Amino acid sequence: MDNKENIFKIIKEEFCSLWNFKERGDTLEIITPFSTTNAKFISVFVTRKTNKLIVTDGGWMMGGEYDIIPDIDDEIFYRIYEHYLNYYKIKVYEHVGYKYYYKSIDEIELLSSLVYDLAHFMSSIISVSQIEFYDYKEKSERETFKNDANRFIGNLLQNKNIIFNKELSQDYKAVRFNAIITQGPKIKLVRYITGSTTSYFLSSLTKATVDFEIANNSRFNSHIAQRVGLINDTAQGFAEAHLFRHIHALEEHTKRDIVKWSERDTLIPILQ
Repeated sequence: MDNKENIFKIIKEEFCSLWNFKERGDTLEIITPFSTTNAKFISVFVTRKTNKLIVTDGGWMMGGEYDIIPDIDDEIFYRIYEHYLNYYKIKVYEHVGYKYYYKSIDEIELLSSLVYDLAHFMSSIISVSQIEFYDYKEKSERETFKNDANRFIGNLLQNKNIIFNKELSQDYKAVRFNAIITQGPKIKLVRYITGSTTSYFLSSLTKATVDFEIANNSRFNSHIAQRVGLINDTAQGFAEAHLFRHIHALEEHTKRDIVKWSERDTLIPILQ
């Protein structure tokens, strides 16, 4: 075997040569050697705010810069996502429709650790995102309805005071709503329900019911002005006769009738 020290030096030099950087005003983009399984190298961004150094993903992970957007609506994927988020102690900040993942530090000596943690987190999440946990037809159904509903509600409210795909709070991370609308001290919660088969539709309906029930029993209950279950009655999986009892259970927790997608204009007085 070749000299072991030479082997180590070759590996170290080649690995280190993959690091690169770009200056972006007051921000430094660090192009890391950590990659995803769709052959994208991870970039992190370092900036200083007051006395802290902050390392972020620049909003790239959820912005589609890596050619895939993690689907945190997928229940199986979300458990994996939460595991990595907690393991690396990553924080999340949302601003004007963008979601940023970041870590911060006071001492520059610890900066490399933050870069390592965030790059590993992003590499793992983006790579896992390429695994199909649902069949393609179901995933396509959910994505299409989500995009159509987001567009309709966004246009209805002119994208003001809406956060899409948001957990109820840091204390209720597993309780998510497709849209949370803020109006002063009050909030309006909207959950989309769809499915390519009756079984998938029932699963979506049941999860929505549980999330509304938890929200109603939380400290936010008195702040909730509207609870809306938006049901895609045009989906192949919608079979009202088979879902009647489950829809009734949802309505008990939303304290109003469900809103059917074919009658979506009824959302106008509810959400505005």
